[in-house]
Amino acid sequence: MPVILCPTRGGKSSIPNQQWAIRLAMEQNARLIFLYVSDVRFLDNLSSPLLVDVAHELDEMGEFLLGMAQDRARKAGVEADIMVRQGVFREALADVISEQEVETVVIGKSSEGVGVTTERYLAILANTVKEKGVEMLVVEAGKLVRRYADGDHADLSAEIN
Repeated sequence: MPVILCPTRGGKSSIPNQQWAIRLAMEQNARLIFLYVSDVRFLDNLSSPLLVDVAHELDEMGEFLLGMAQDRARKAGVEADIMVRQGVFREALADVISEQEVETVVIGKSSEGVGVTTERYLAILANTVKEKGVEMLVVEAGKLVRRYADGDHADLSAEIN
């Protein structure tokens, strides 16, 4: 059974991209995994107990947001697993790809210039994913806009709704 990994931040703008991944999983009869990664390195200068509390709160928020995505998948007839990780996103992504034998990564592109998934960052992620032999599909506002496979990328927006 194919495995699709959908990293998500879980906000309102993530919903159309999550729904796209759910439809893809349904079409491919694939196992779907939603991933949330928190990175608390920006708090390195704080005291350790506070750092642990913030990390724990972020993990709980991630579980809540992923639970909502999991419920949407279930309502669509797709069973989805959820994973919450801490650390550097690219490293966590690579680890989950290896651990779960992921074949496809569906990642949302930030809309309206907001967020971290810029074209440059997507290219960096594509290299990370390519090293694992995995295809990366970029979705924006619920539509496929780019496909990265074997180091090549193609604009598929004209081919897919």
